[in-house]
Amino acid sequence: MLLELFAILWPQLQPGIPLKGVQLSIMMRKWCFMVLCLPLCLVASAQGDSAAWNTAFQKAKNELRSLGGKPAEAYVATGRSLEELAVQNPGNPEVWYFLGNAIDKFNTSSLENLHASKLTLARRASDCFVNSIDLSKGNTYTGEKILFDPHTKILSVWGAQAERYLSAGDKDSAVWCLQQAKAYGGVNASVSAYFKQVLDECTDSAYLFTNGDVYFYYISYLQLVENYKPHVHCISLNFLNTQWYPEYLRQKGSLQFAFGKDELAKIRSKKWRQETFTVQNKAGIGGDTAIVWKATPKDDSYMLRSDIILKDFLQENGFKSDVYFAADVPENMRLYLGVDNYAALQGLTLKIVPNWRATSLTYLENRLAMLNELSPEDDGDFTFNKDNIQVLNNYRFAYTAAADLAMSQNQLKAAENILLFEEKKYPETLLPFYADATRKWFDGFKEKILTAAADH
Repeated sequence: MLLELFAILWPQLQPGIPLKGVQLSIMMRKWCFMVLCLPLCLVASAQGDSAAWNTAFQKAKNELRSLGGKPAEAYVATGRSLEELAVQNPGNPEVWYFLGNAIDKFNTSSLENLHASKLTLARRASDCFVNSIDLSKGNTYTGEKILFDPHTKILSVWGAQAERYLSAGDKDSAVWCLQQAKAYGGVNASVSAYFKQVLDECTDSAYLFTNGDVYFYYISYLQLVENYKPHVHCISLNFLNTQWYPEYLRQKGSLQFAFGKDELAKIRSKKWRQETFTVQNKAGIGGDTAIVWKATPKDDSYMLRSDIILKDFLQENGFKSDVYFAADVPENMRLYLGVDNYAALQGLTLKIVPNWRATSLTYLENRLAMLNELSPEDDGDFTFNKDNIQVLNNYRFAYTAAADLAMSQNQLKAAENILLFEEKKYPETLLPFYADATRKWFDGFKEKILTAAADH
């Protein structure tokens, strides 16, 4: 009976409808949630801490984790179990987090089916993640996670809906969705400032290739909602593996290909062996008339659909437009372009240039000096979300990349100074390391630099 009541009431409590409707305020959404929860708490509070409930919840969590890559219908039974558990123990933030994941996966089980996702389910998933935060001490969720913190999941849920609307030509609804991400806590000021600096490194009409939800949806928010550097073409390398996204970009004219619709649709992943790539300098800008580099993938690697499409774009573009990669895109996803061949480090990005090993240490040092300092008092606390910490650690690794470059050029004192500046600007007391392994790597790198400088 309680579950029936929950299922009937929930759709009426959704926090907004796009464009032509009137959005409920966040305060109203929270009030409605409390109206729903109070009677449930009275009936079910004794059950919430029971061993039976904990056993059932652990089983549901394990089931959800095992469903990765499965079609949407595979999530139905587990989703129902989690919904029932949430009804029984509505004060538990972790059950709301897992229920939100189940709803989200049912709605967007794969990027390929993103266009078929439903706004009502996105709202419901978002509310579950908001509940998991609101019920956590200090709004800091400490339960188990499936990849992302609930704040990041809010961004991901609404960002996916925004991309769905954008690909259908409905920019206004896309903007509305991204505004919901901000309203419900999915957008952090410090992280937004980081991504503004990523965009700042890109020239107008340039192409910026990114990896992962956080990059793509934050930049979508900045460009669509804040109108920040809207003329930079931000391309998701993950989305390029779908059928619909490359075709959408082709029709829109955002990405130039040498092949047409039918050829694009036929591209499939293939076994990736050692390969030499060539990109002609069609623009005639200063540098080599063509760049040639070798890719040596690991054994049993596959050249994904996204890799093939990226290769074709680079060759078709031929330096007519500037091309950048977010600096933390893995080297295999950028076709093994890096500072050791034709990618020049700009700070938080890599720019593809027609010059061999063209990174300027002087330029890089000046750029690093311009990067934002972090101030939780000014920008809002970012440490409650480890995904924020992971992104912002890229500040730290921009410095280590510069120090590594200085060391490779035998400028050991410069390498030492770069690391000292980094530690002063981003001390661990302000910017924690994402993981112990990350701290251990950094300490080892620092020791290597300091030892080499001392021996020089």
